[in-house]
Amino acid sequence: MNYNTRWSESVYVGMCEELGTPTEVRHRREVMKTGEILWRPIHFMRGLENSIGGSLRDGFRLETSDVDTLFWPPDHKEIRDPSQISTYRIPQHTVILMEYEDAPPGSTKLRLLTPSGDPKINSSCIIIKGVTYIFSSLFRAHLLDYNRVTLAFARPSVQHGPCASMSVAGMTFDHAYCFHCNYWPPVALPWIKRCQLNHWPSDCVLSAIVKEGCHVVPISSLPLDPERDSEWRISFSGAEHKLVHSMNHCQFICYGMLKIFLTEVINTDISDPCLCSYFIKTLMFWAIQLHSPIKWKPCNLLSCFWTCFKLLISWVYKGECPNFFIPQNNMFRVKVVGHKRAALFEKLYALYCKGISCLLLSPTIGEYLEKSIHSIYLTPGTEETRIVSDYYIDVCLFMDLNRLLDPYTVNTEEFARVIIALEQLQKTRSTSMQAISVQYFRPKLLRNYCFISRQKRAIYSNRKLYYLLKIMKLAVKIGCVSEIVYLALYYYSDCHYEQSLRCLQKA
Repeated sequence: MNYNTRWSESVYVGMCEELGTPTEVRHRREVMKTGEILWRPIHFMRGLENSIGGSLRDGFRLETSDVDTLFWPPDHKEIRDPSQISTYRIPQHTVILMEYEDAPPGSTKLRLLTPSGDPKINSSCIIIKGVTYIFSSLFRAHLLDYNRVTLAFARPSVQHGPCASMSVAGMTFDHAYCFHCNYWPPVALPWIKRCQLNHWPSDCVLSAIVKEGCHVVPISSLPLDPERDSEWRISFSGAEHKLVHSMNHCQFICYGMLKIFLTEVINTDISDPCLCSYFIKTLMFWAIQLHSPIKWKPCNLLSCFWTCFKLLISWVYKGECPNFFIPQNNMFRVKVVGHKRAALFEKLYALYCKGISCLLLSPTIGEYLEKSIHSIYLTPGTEETRIVSDYYIDVCLFMDLNRLLDPYTVNTEEFARVIIALEQLQKTRSTSMQAISVQYFRPKLLRNYCFISRQKRAIYSNRKLYYLLKIMKLAVKIGCVSEIVYLALYYYSDCHYEQSLRCLQKA
């Protein structure tokens, strides 16, 4: 189906305004990466490693965008073969064996081989015929309670699949407590060969993905079946965000269009939709890898979208959504079934019969398509400099920096670790974006440390309080103008009202 090139380019330009230009998306990803680097030493001091994912990490800034964070204990090591236990030191490391027998594709069971020093993990174990297994349902419940207790801003945390989900400042955060495996799971080994045969992703991206390994998250293949509570889902979230980052911008825009179309057209007026954005991400991966003849260019955007849409219809018709890494795992098996699947297919087929004009049903996409249809002399320029100004990119950058959760430390050790991470980032930075991020976060870190430490002022000496005030003044010196207002609040909380007023006058 050959669509008008002018329509495709017009929609591409409009979607760049909605979803971001290549520079905007690159800045967003670097900001998120900087935030992850700054938070990592804080979580590590609290006994956890972390990795940030979700659509915000991918580079989207939609209303439905969220942040997914994986947390796992670094001293708990997963292996896929009993012979690998010798690579770790006992008892410093707790070793867990992934067992695939009697588990459906995409799932595994976790057998505890050596004792764990974590009471939450020990209380999640059940002994079956003399063998100790970690049950995902028990682990999930314990970690939801842990999330509520340790994170004051996380209340109320609710269960969302394998995650503890919460809302902070209008943003959705999903925390998944899991385990990390340094080895690529044997059930996904054919995926490596498939990528090499289809030449996507590139060899360097493929190597980085396999080297990172995978995670297992606490949810079974059938969450409502108590007999499967010992199962864990194999997660490739780290690999997925590397794949999204390896997309060219036309592929990224097509992915965003599918997400918007899902929200505004397919799932509209449905109280309990069976299609989710993860299916759309999987769809994009398969479309890029298997439909190599497609030219992923702005002038061909509508044809790219239509190819993906037809693939989605075929999946719903067959009731099969193969996992990108483990195709035997049909992700429609539980969600897209029965009368829901039939109703969804009817809706998708009706949209298919409308042709590409079905995009007009989306308020966001339809606006740009309609403008192109009616303006026959409109010749859009797809160059980034013609889409947005440098000033607008700077504004978007500042908004992204503000969107991140400020790093806060609860003790001097955490504060020192983050300061070291900042200094290392500043020395090794490869882009001006990282330099801006470091400059932006440093005063916030200093200020947050002073306010949190001030709560312990009753046990601090005058010398310690004097140093806290000096740190606060340093934050004002190197930070934004708003830091002066925080200094005024700091003085006010210490009943130094005259100094507080002077700060306000200066601000």
